[in-house]
Order: sequence, then structure tokens, then C-alpha cells
Amino acid sequence: MTEKLKNKHVGTHFTVEHCDKAIDSFEDALVSVSPHKKKKTVTNAIIQLIDRLANGKRMSKENFPQEGNLPQGKGKFNAFKKIPVRAYCWLSTKHPNTYFISHYTYKDKQKLDKRDIDKVHANWNSKEK
Repeated sequence: MTEKLKNKHVGTHFTVEHCDKAIDSFEDALVSVSPHKKKKTVTNAIIQLIDRLANGKRMSKENFPQEGNLPQGKGKFNAFKKIPVRAYCWLSTKHPNTYFISHYTYKDKQKLDKRDIDKVHANWNSKEK
């Protein structure tokens, strides 16, 4: 059975919270997942990555790389990578021990898209200012 993403996941070290419409963007990204990639496998893998992060477990650079810069030189944002879906997130400076997931996207290439940077920046501005 496929688990569902929760809006907020509270672990032993961090809270991982979805921004507005982030879960909707996950559902949109799954539409593009090819039939041979089981949707439930992708969903469960993303949930496992969120759980690992929330509980302070080690995250590999392959599955959780730094992807780009936050606005105003406020640090970097990361990506949960479970091919072919990616989730962009950052560690909040305003909300203690909280990661915010900006949005999810279907990625069939490695390069970071300007539209994804813009979405992260817009969500960062709504949470951190």
C-alpha cells in the first residue's frame, strides 16, 4: 500500500513541512512518471527520504544535494532526488529546526531550471520574511 505525504512530518531532529500547494505539485509530477516506474515506489521513496531527514539521519549527496542559492545570499537550498521526481527544500532560519519543501517536479534532466529557482525563492520569501 502506498503511503501518503503528510503536510508536516515531525521527527526527532527536524520538522519537515510542505509549502502551500507543494503536495499538489507532487501529484502533478507523478502524472509524468512512466508506467515502468511504480508510482507507489516513488512515493514511498520520497517519504523515506523525508523521514530520514526529519530524524537526523545521514543524507547522501546523491539523494540530497545542494541545488542552488536562496535569495539575498541566505544560504543554499537542497533537493530530494528520487528519479524522476525531485523536491526542493531549505532549512529555515526563521522557524527553528524546520525544513520547508517548496515544491516537487518531474525531472528528466540534471540541470536546475530557472522556474524551479523562482518557485523556491517565492516560497522562501513567503516563509522567511
